[in-house]
Amino acid sequence: MTLSQGCSLVALYLALHVSAGCASIVKGKTQNVSIESNVRGATIIVDGQTVGKTPFSGPIPRGSDTTILVKKDGYEPRRMTLSTEIEPIFWGNIIFGGFFGSTTDMGTQAMYKYAPATIMVDLEVAAAEAKPAPEAPPTPPPASAPSPAPAPGN
Repeated sequence: MTLSQGCSLVALYLALHVSAGCASIVKGKTQNVSIESNVRGATIIVDGQTVGKTPFSGPIPRGSDTTILVKKDGYEPRRMTLSTEIEPIFWGNIIFGGFFGSTTDMGTQAMYKYAPATIMVDLEVAAAEAKPAPEAPPTPPPASAPSPAPAPGN
């Protein structure tokens, strides 16, 4: 092997190592997610931060235990943890990027993707807000008997 071939191999190795396509670089630290509800205009809170109202489509920070809360006055709030999968590019990063690339993806949680990326949330009318069944009409008071006529001489 010549010196130029050796330098080319080292350069190729470094290029693959540096540009190994770690998930945090290729896929980013957020993912576009759609959140819909049976109630339009419900507030969406992700990990304590308000991100919008239903219907929503936008970036959500990636994570393994991301919690969303969907709420609207007059309805019971609904809390759920988003389902995740490991981003396939993460496995390539372990092979080509080694320890540093994979730990970066784990630390930034870019190794996760939300699956499904479209979430439907059904809100139920709050118990206090539910309309009660109509009441029966009030029962009329019993008819009173006519007063007896006064006795003669009184």
